Amino acid sequence: MNEFYKSILDPKGRFGVWGIVTLIILGILLMIVPGLLLDDQNKTAVPEKIPQKSMEDMRPIASSLMSMEDVLAKQITDILSQVEGVGHVSVAISLAAGQEQDYAKNVNNQKTIVEEKDTQGGVRVTTEIDEQTEYVLVQSRNEPLVLKEKAPEIKGVLVVAEGANDVELKIQLSRAVQSLFDLPAHKIMILPKER
Repeated sequence: MNEFYKSILDPKGRFGVWGIVTLIILGILLMIVPGLLLDDQNKTAVPEKIPQKSMEDMRPIASSLMSMEDVLAKQITDILSQVEGVGHVSVAISLAAGQEQDYAKNVNNQKTIVEEKDTQGGVRVTTEIDEQTEYVLVQSRNEPLVLKEKAPEIKGVLVVAEGANDVELKIQLSRAVQSLFDLPAHKIMILPKER
């Protein structure tokens, strides 16, 4: 058998240079053909538009934040427009994060301590902690039980009002927004509206 391989690989042998070239071409074909066949099978199994799907999954979160910002801005606009001397008001609110919820959980902790003594009097202590967490579900809706809801975190508020040229009114508007959202003054901007 070794003689056969030597005759194929030896340029001066029985098959000569053509034997080597034929083996190289055959090797390349064996590498390319299965790749082409497998590539066709993978194209049918894997969807082509994965990035678009992940973007669609993110849209509800973004639209949820935007809708919360719009709802809050509309409420503040309605309230501030009732203040005497303010005139027409526009409000923009920027949220840092949406509403957060704390869910009820059952936590099961198991702690195992193993003490091993060797023949020379040495002691080795091994501690193993196993923690399992399960959410408590509301039976009628099969949803997690909400213990506490945290209001959305507000980054800043911009108020544009016709009467904001008056310093006293500007201070009143700033204090009103501060008390409504429990925000520091540096996160609130009150600007006069262009006439």
